[in-house]
Amino acid sequence: MLIILIAQAGLFREGVARVARDFEPGIEVICADYRTSAFEDGTSADLLIVDGDHQREALDAIGALRRISVDLPALALLTEIDQPTIDSFMAAGVARCLSKSQSAQALHDAMQVVLAGATSGTTEQTRATTGPATYSRTLTPRQIEVLALVARGESNKSIARQLNIAEGTVKVHLYTVYKALNVESRKQASIAAARLDKVGDAQLHQALDAQLAIKRLLSDLPARRFKRGEVLFHKDAPSDALYYVLRGTITLQEIGVDVGAGTILGEIGLFSPDHRRTCTAFCKSDCELLMVSSTDAMRMYYQDPEFATYLIHLVTRRLEADKLRSKQEGARRSSV
Repeated sequence: MLIILIAQAGLFREGVARVARDFEPGIEVICADYRTSAFEDGTSADLLIVDGDHQREALDAIGALRRISVDLPALALLTEIDQPTIDSFMAAGVARCLSKSQSAQALHDAMQVVLAGATSGTTEQTRATTGPATYSRTLTPRQIEVLALVARGESNKSIARQLNIAEGTVKVHLYTVYKALNVESRKQASIAAARLDKVGDAQLHQALDAQLAIKRLLSDLPARRFKRGEVLFHKDAPSDALYYVLRGTITLQEIGVDVGAGTILGEIGLFSPDHRRTCTAFCKSDCELLMVSSTDAMRMYYQDPEFATYLIHLVTRRLEADKLRSKQEGARRSSV
């Protein structure tokens, strides 16, 4: 596999090149500056990674390279993730934008998704005659569920717990999946999974059923501890973060609702027109939380369809619950 890395010379470029080479054995990374024509010798690359902070130069380089290699899959690395910037790179043909604050594993995951997407861009005839899409017809619904969780990065132990089956059963399912898809590793299975509509459907159902492994998505964040009575945020304050409850109980004061471990809160303010808090939240007990800045939360929303589906479903359910509470409160007042 050949990867072209477009970035200014220096430590950042050398570091990204080293991480990219670790993606799998046999990878070659060619580093080039923005104004360098990396394909003058007719070399055909498998993936383009570009430092997108110098946006104009990066977009020019992407345009020049894609004129030579139309189907070249591309990944942009950015310091700041915002919708206008993402739109600009997507319009230029970039498949994914990744924050530079992410881990090496996050880069590998993004490379995996982008490469899988490039493979899925082949013609319907090719897809019908070759590749894992053909073999997937032999997979059972349970094997599809296991594969969907593997593609999400879950361990065998986590998969067993979520599906309420033995870890040994997970291994048996994976053996069958590997054989059916003609692959030899979890990484290869995950790449193949991105091409299967059934796996995508399973992942969406898991998100809609609130089975999304939020802790996996937030694994790089340190836990923060709060004392009983501490206020996380006040009603009408700017919405600057999401919270995930690891331990303890949070009270949403205005609506009199308590939420506990495994709950996300603060999401509605991210999508409200004025980005303001709709309730005051305080710790009913000592709490341990993960906090995600609004910028990082929106980056995850745009880059992870499963997380976006989960978040939209969560917001909808909570708005419906608020509507029901208002209706019941109105009925109670009328009866007094």
